[in-house]
Amino acid sequence: MQFIGLILNQVLIPVATVFFILSGLVAAITSAGIEYSVFNSLFTSTNQTRIPTWLIASSFVVVLEYSKIYLHYLNGRIPYLSDTFSKQFIKQAKALAIIPTLISIICSICFTISTLDLAAYDQEVIDAKISQYNSSCQEDIAKKQQELSDSKTVRLEPYKLAKETAVENLNNFTSSNLSSKTATRKLQLLQESVTLTATEFTEKEQEFENDYQQQLSDFKNARETARDEAIAALTNVSSNQYDNPILAHTLTVFAQTIFARHTYSRSCYLIISICISLVLSLFLEADIRLSQTFLAQPIHRLVQTSAPEKLRNWCNQCILSFIKAACAIIIYLFLMMVSHNDVPHTTVILGVISYMLTSLLLNRLPDLTSNRAEHNIYLDLYYTTRDCVLQGVVSFFFYLLLGFLFQETSLDISPATIGIGLGSFLAATLNKLPRTLIELQCAD
Repeated sequence: MQFIGLILNQVLIPVATVFFILSGLVAAITSAGIEYSVFNSLFTSTNQTRIPTWLIASSFVVVLEYSKIYLHYLNGRIPYLSDTFSKQFIKQAKALAIIPTLISIICSICFTISTLDLAAYDQEVIDAKISQYNSSCQEDIAKKQQELSDSKTVRLEPYKLAKETAVENLNNFTSSNLSSKTATRKLQLLQESVTLTATEFTEKEQEFENDYQQQLSDFKNARETARDEAIAALTNVSSNQYDNPILAHTLTVFAQTIFARHTYSRSCYLIISICISLVLSLFLEADIRLSQTFLAQPIHRLVQTSAPEKLRNWCNQCILSFIKAACAIIIYLFLMMVSHNDVPHTTVILGVISYMLTSLLLNRLPDLTSNRAEHNIYLDLYYTTRDCVLQGVVSFFFYLLLGFLFQETSLDISPATIGIGLGSFLAATLNKLPRTLIELQCAD
């Protein structure tokens, strides 16, 4: 139990404390991203072209977030430095910290409402569906037109056949073996038959054509009306069909189960959206404030330092390994985000393990820059760069080895695999290079 207590106090608590402080920074970055999105859209105008919109948005975000973070830290530090500042200054600092917080909350509300409103609305998809509706309508009309034309032809066929038969009988008439009177009478009857069948054919043709046009017009009107109704329903942004799917389903279940209503109202969706934005925004602001206030406290009081020196050094190495791994994986995720590549969960887990193994291994190697009696800036920079490159290569090797052991696809030289080694290299560079330059400056 003593060992567990030592590990808890010397490793887990410091690591958890560091990550808690980092969570405040992540919350500040999230809040800054929301503010930038809102300000960038807010100050976009055709009347304002002298100052770039991104510059205005970035300036506001930097000023607001930096002021908010530092004021929270200052307000947390004031109780320990109360004699240094006047009461008026303390009141102004506490009051000033409220302003960027309120601005962040307002931006979060605007961002959440604009995001949740018409969340599932996709103009390209709607245009494609409208084109599909139009094409389907034209195809149905053409198909119906062909069916009606075939039906008219079938109905007209007996009258056409009777007309052709009468004409054929007239053409084949001969007066042989007939008296003059009989031949004349028969010829007259045949001519009357041709005239009668032709007239009947013309009348039926006109009648069937009128029926054809009427049926086609009725079908066309009905089909186009159905198409227009479908397009109107598709483009109706006042309905609930384009709301966020998860939120819409949840509200629909509540409306049907508790209130016995078919669906929820638009005002209900707006209120819930505002509540969600307020809860998330207040949590982010509270996390930022609490982490910075906590940073201003004497944090060393949280950890018991009664452990042996050798154990404390080992615990410090574990803590540094966690921190270095976190920094490296953050850089790796940033590189993947910039390159627009998907990051599998297994890649992140294997990357963290490879970074920790690399840090533990390289801590066992001697530091050539500190063991030399005389320092040379060029040699120190060379050894520092070599160590950073070595850390990137070793991380790359460990990642491939872990991928081989766990039968992952990390054996492929993909952007994710390269990003693991590059992230470790950059993290080591950001850790060692500034420290080396400061040591050289102090030595000079």
